[in-house]
Amino acid sequence: MKYLAIISINILSGISLATLIIMGVTYLSFKNTNVFQDVKIEIVNNPVSGHDDIVFHMQGFKPYECASTDVYGEAFSADGSHSHKLTTFTKQAIRNTRPGVEVPNAWAMERPKDMNKGGRYFVTMTGEFICNHWAFKVPKTQSYHNILLDALPVDN
Repeated sequence: MKYLAIISINILSGISLATLIIMGVTYLSFKNTNVFQDVKIEIVNNPVSGHDDIVFHMQGFKPYECASTDVYGEAFSADGSHSHKLTTFTKQAIRNTRPGVEVPNAWAMERPKDMNKGGRYFVTMTGEFICNHWAFKVPKTQSYHNILLDALPVDN
């Protein structure tokens, strides 16, 4: 009887340890996974003329349940001399998608008023998210770099 209790405790201890290891490995996998995977982002109205908005299109999927809390961009000139903040949305097609479902997403951002001279830019879009994993809510940030933007000069 005494040996049966010791064996039962050892089995229970082994199962608990295995459960903790599995939970730790899956959490690390979640923590190191990007919010969106297989992502392609492009500006569909290149070159952007006049006072037109900058229209983005994205294709990709989320492996986990994540909700965006903030999205912003910055357009860096190709020669590295200056940049412009992209912070004002004019259209949003889809803000949040279900995990595992590949849904095309589109949005438009206002062309900054100080981008009058035009030029070639490389845009970085950054998204901030809150992702759910078991009972935890984990903040994540993901950036997408080198999205080509050709801006034509603005005629006054």
